[in-house]
Amino acid sequence: MSNSISMLMLDLPTVLFLYSTSLIAGTCAVLNAWRHQRNETGLGRIALALAVLAVGGVLAGLSELELLPWPFLWRYVHFVLGVGGYAALWSGLAELSSPRWRAWRLRVALVPLLWLLVGMFTGFIAHNEQRAAVFHFNAFSFLLAAAFCMWHDRRAEPLASRLLLSLTLLVSALLYGSECYWIVSSAWSRQLLSWAFFAQIICNFILVLLVLTILSERSAVRLRQASERDELTGVGNRRYLFARLPAQAEAGNAIIMADIDHFKRVNDCFGHLGGDRVLAVAAQALQATLREQDLIARFGGEEFVIFLAQVNQAEARRLAERLRLQLAAQEIDMAGEKCKVTVSIGLVWLDGPGRSWDEWLNLADAACYQAKQQGRNKVCEHEV
Repeated sequence: MSNSISMLMLDLPTVLFLYSTSLIAGTCAVLNAWRHQRNETGLGRIALALAVLAVGGVLAGLSELELLPWPFLWRYVHFVLGVGGYAALWSGLAELSSPRWRAWRLRVALVPLLWLLVGMFTGFIAHNEQRAAVFHFNAFSFLLAAAFCMWHDRRAEPLASRLLLSLTLLVSALLYGSECYWIVSSAWSRQLLSWAFFAQIICNFILVLLVLTILSERSAVRLRQASERDELTGVGNRRYLFARLPAQAEAGNAIIMADIDHFKRVNDCFGHLGGDRVLAVAAQALQATLREQDLIARFGGEEFVIFLAQVNQAEARRLAERLRLQLAAQEIDMAGEKCKVTVSIGLVWLDGPGRSWDEWLNLADAACYQAKQQGRNKVCEHEV
């Protein structure tokens, strides 16, 4: 029995060195990811934070073994590295979550300096338990704040790994919070801290793995968005439209086919670059007129398809006319010449199931052709 208990005993300096090893491995992994994805903000600071914490952990382990000269000086050094490392970790994780947290960087950078000034005036850094309590409280606070940031931004960027990373940060924060409580209440022991730091090692590996998973998920989202986006106009393409249309073409929705008038004449007069500009301006004007729930996609050439969600027939007509007027109001400056843009619109209101989306699109296209035949710059509705 005593042998089993002794096998479960952990040596605190050894655990601190293993803790630092996990941070060094994390630093290398994040630096490698940053080398390939320099556009991802926060990664550099995460790598720096892990490296700083690793150095602080090594110094803390050497201090426990009394292998460092001038112990008073090194207490200050590894304390500042510890509190500064977790401040930098929050900064990196928060900015990785969303650029909105960037404005907090300077304020957070002042925290280690404030702790150092307080330590110099009060002398708490010279006392092991007080220094450890402040370090653990600082780590608890920043990890909890990082968990909040990741969770708070989940709606703006709904990635599956966000929740897991938030939970990992929360568990890590609670571990540090528990250690702080044990130290303050004098309920701590070297074995208790050893097991807590061992749990932190596991959290460190999971944290880095989930950071890399977020990067992978973001890359997949960007690739999908690029494949569904018309590069010229910025609106969706056919793939985008069909991926987001309801599975069944049900009543209470409408389809609009909008075709820019005299587009060949625009290309002949102003060249293809001028035509490209007309397409981009037209797409932006149409999109600005739509509601949040509507869809717009460039269907090919100078044609745009618009899906109006949850509208009655009268409202669909009003929206179609508003789109026509919005385009007619556009005047595009082409090297000093004004280019007027108009559009012919075909509208079909879905009165019930029974037809496929291709059939409804063909009906909207037929109505658009009718608008062209009637003189252009008109809205024609296909009567079902």
